[in-house]
Amino acid sequence: MSYGKAMTGGKGKAHGAGPYGKGGPQADDSCKVFVGNLNFKTRWQTLKDFMAQAGTVNHAKILMKDGGKGWDKGWGKGGGLSRGMGVVEFASAEEAQMAVASLNGTELDGRAIEVDAWTTGWQKA
Repeated sequence: MSYGKAMTGGKGKAHGAGPYGKGGPQADDSCKVFVGNLNFKTRWQTLKDFMAQAGTVNHAKILMKDGGKGWDKGWGKGGGLSRGMGVVEFASAEEAQMAVASLNGTELDGRAIEVDAWTTGWQKA
């Protein structure tokens, strides 16, 4: 078992870069979109299904205040607290651009959502 940079091909982060923290192959940032102003009750599956209007969604994640794990335990209260924003990863950059163009300002769960291109360097507040 090797540790550190050897596992990631010299990139420096052994846990895998990107917003998901699972490691493995990371999608190009051009395929990701940021979604803001989400209803705090919106779950990742709802977000994924909604964003599929613009193309093939590979992954959808709601950013959580519980340390970013996003576990929805479903024990009465509905798990962690949503930050009201998420990241959606599309199969291609074209689909991500289509989502920004067509879904920005549309309504999801009673709120007008903001859809914008994902930019690297986002830091957890």
